[in-house]
Amino acid sequence: MNYKREYKKYLISSVLDTANNKIASNSIISAFAVYLGLSDLSIGIYALLDTMTNVIQVFAAPLFSKIGQSKKIVLVNYSIYRISSVCFAFIPFISNDIGIRTILFFIFASIYAITGEMGYITFVNWRMTLIKKEDRTTFASTRNILKNTVVLLFSLIMGVVLDRFTSSGYELHGFLVLFVLVFIIAFVDIALRICTYKPEIIQEKISVKDNIVIPAKDRSFRNVLLTCGLNRFAYGIGTMYLNVYLLRYLNVSYIYYSILNILLNLSDAIFSKFWGNRSKKRNWKKVILPMCAIFSIAFMILTFFNSKQLIYLLPLVYILLGIGNSSYEMYDHIAIYESSKDKMQTSYVTFERFIEGIVTMILPVLSYTVLSENNNVIKITFALSIITYIILFIYFKIKGNKKAT
Repeated sequence: MNYKREYKKYLISSVLDTANNKIASNSIISAFAVYLGLSDLSIGIYALLDTMTNVIQVFAAPLFSKIGQSKKIVLVNYSIYRISSVCFAFIPFISNDIGIRTILFFIFASIYAITGEMGYITFVNWRMTLIKKEDRTTFASTRNILKNTVVLLFSLIMGVVLDRFTSSGYELHGFLVLFVLVFIIAFVDIALRICTYKPEIIQEKISVKDNIVIPAKDRSFRNVLLTCGLNRFAYGIGTMYLNVYLLRYLNVSYIYYSILNILLNLSDAIFSKFWGNRSKKRNWKKVILPMCAIFSIAFMILTFFNSKQLIYLLPLVYILLGIGNSSYEMYDHIAIYESSKDKMQTSYVTFERFIEGIVTMILPVLSYTVLSENNNVIKITFALSIITYIILFIYFKIKGNKKAT
């Protein structure tokens, strides 16, 4: 096995995977959902669906421990995952009824989310097993830079394409171009993974019960769980209606919408190396505390400024969101894995995702039972995000461990 060559393969496939996730998730697909006529709540639930289905990962670890993380099975699952992201394109041709469109949308979205969660942990485990510890921060920051550069270019192209087609009365055709490009990236990604080396994974078989009980009883891991849970609630409630707020209530154009996503991914990419350097000594207070402040400022702008003012302040908001995302990604991709017990990394990572999923499931229930669909309620979700990030800041300043290991 040639380490440098396989390192590059894992880097490229990881970039394609995460770039496709960005492309085929909240931003453009939410725009497509608005085009299909889905309700605010439906689009908000979709924005959270990927995290809600994290609960499935707690079953993924025991399953793959029994089948030995078979490369063939993992790749079949991954192929279904990628192909399902293109199936959205068929919905307008099947029915004009909003109810049927909503059902079809969530069928494809659920398949996409579930297969993605089932395959996530195996690829993370393979990658973290192969890549040397001293190379992990470099890998994470380089991947983020390349990923966001790809998404940046794609967003610029799609913003122009969607606006041109929409102005000509062919909005659907613009989205079809999008799905064709998603399919091409997915095809290249799958082909690359087929010829990528799978490292030997040494892991004892584990039951679903042990997969939950062992990480849950590990007191040293509870700090990680609480940090990730609070962040997931804060970011989830804050961004649940963000896309629909821009497209349906602020009526931003596709080109402006794309520029905002470009700014988000550009700031994410630019600051990845910065946060990577701050993460090298694993002093996570230098990452989490600034992250809380950055996200709080972003959601304060969304909360306290009116629609006319926000149109001009949105670029700043998205730049701040990008900076915050790049900081948390370092914690997410390194601290969680390195806080796990040796040979039980799969169980710990999947349990953390399980907790994130449980926390996220609270959000649509909260929205449906307490909040109703309108502009003012969306402002309330931004305010709740601020409050939660302040709580996380105070907690981590007092209790946050300096090192994850």
